[in-house]
Amino acid sequence: MNKPTVRCRCGHQVFGKEVLRAEPYERESGREAVYVKYRCRRCKHLGEAFFDGLEFDAAIFEAPRNEMSDAERDRFLDQNTISSGDVISFHRALKKAATLEELKRFENSARNRRGDAKGAEASKSRKNNENGETPSQARQPNS
Repeated sequence: MNKPTVRCRCGHQVFGKEVLRAEPYERESGREAVYVKYRCRRCKHLGEAFFDGLEFDAAIFEAPRNEMSDAERDRFLDQNTISSGDVISFHRALKKAATLEELKRFENSARNRRGDAKGAEASKSRKNNENGETPSQARQPNS
């Protein structure tokens, strides 16, 4: 049997950090329940939910476990997104590379370039190959 989940009206699953109050509550019928008040992280909606006291388990507010550590997750969140230019230049490097060492050198040089190019302006002005073409220029047929 699947454990129940609390979802906001926007569809986001509510986790422990978003719960403001979770306390026992006695209904008018005399049955015990658990009252949960939360603020959605995505839409900032203040919501509430009631659970039957016997069925309530605080573990429903725990995030699902994954294989990434906190340090890895923070590192990925700090990195820039992969642009279409990055994909095109990697594809060209795959065509040219004959050995694994060449690919590793390309990866290190791409990582250094990405660290230098911060912000939207830097990524727009970055050239993606040895001819100095941008990705859109490289896709155009030669006239």
